[in-house]
Amino acid sequence: MQSAYAAPEAAAAPYASYGSAPDPMLGSGYPAKSPFGQPRRSINIGALVACLMLPWMVFTVVFSLSSLSMHYESPELVSLAQVVCVGLVLLLAGAILQQMRKEDGQPSWYIFLFLTTALALVAGSVLGNANFNYNMVPFKDVSNMNSYELINPTTGKGNQVMDAGRIKFVDEAKLDLTKAMGFRNLDTYCVVPIVTGKEKQGNYDFWAVGTNCCSSHVADFHCGEYNNPQAHSGLRLMREDLRAYFRLGVEQAEAAYNIRANHPIFFYWMQDPQTEISAYENACYTNWMVGIFVAFGVQLLLVVAATIGFAKLG
Repeated sequence: MQSAYAAPEAAAAPYASYGSAPDPMLGSGYPAKSPFGQPRRSINIGALVACLMLPWMVFTVVFSLSSLSMHYESPELVSLAQVVCVGLVLLLAGAILQQMRKEDGQPSWYIFLFLTTALALVAGSVLGNANFNYNMVPFKDVSNMNSYELINPTTGKGNQVMDAGRIKFVDEAKLDLTKAMGFRNLDTYCVVPIVTGKEKQGNYDFWAVGTNCCSSHVADFHCGEYNNPQAHSGLRLMREDLRAYFRLGVEQAEAAYNIRANHPIFFYWMQDPQTEISAYENACYTNWMVGIFVAFGVQLLLVVAATIGFAKLG
């Protein structure tokens, strides 16, 4: 007759005797859970890789399409691609919801994958459009416009060079700092006429501009390369949201100095506009590359943090 105290072989297999450590080849004796809640003896590496790579890939695609020149040349195509990415995220949400219903496990990793992918989509679109508007658009706009040389601001008229992106004025051209003016609306929008001599002109159509680099009460323009004797060129102001404020500054200057500006055109005063244009392009691509690498690092940290957090929660 078998003793009531005799343990079955199957129950005694994991341990050699009472109090002994578990056999490392057999694990803890309890089934481990995968990142997606399935009872297994090892972590599902493929699932972790999916949580790392999928959100990052969504960010990379959306951020690249929103930032780079394709957005300028084919905005409809970029919008369509972004809609497709939104659809993919929604499909992912549906697939995750179905899987959660099928499996009797913790839904935390499913929620993590969906939330980080959706966040990557939104961040890629917002940051990409910001990079595009502040860097790629000025570069493309100015590059697509005409370049003029040896324009005399005293005799030239603004409506003759309305398509100018860059102008190299005659060597005698300079800023008439005695006629500077600033219009204040939270920021101060500074304007000063570009002239060739000290004599009063009949018309002032060429203006150098800047923001928060002058006073709204006295003529103290110190924007850009205002004190560079080699500066005789202008890079066209392309931001429509600023143009109206600079126009108000010109109107104040007209009233204060009894001058006239029939067709004012606004420029950033500098020595080499081409270098400035290239800087916009370089900044765009630099931000693009940095954004992609930073996004990968952030996603990696989120996955590591989630792994540790879910492990502690059991």
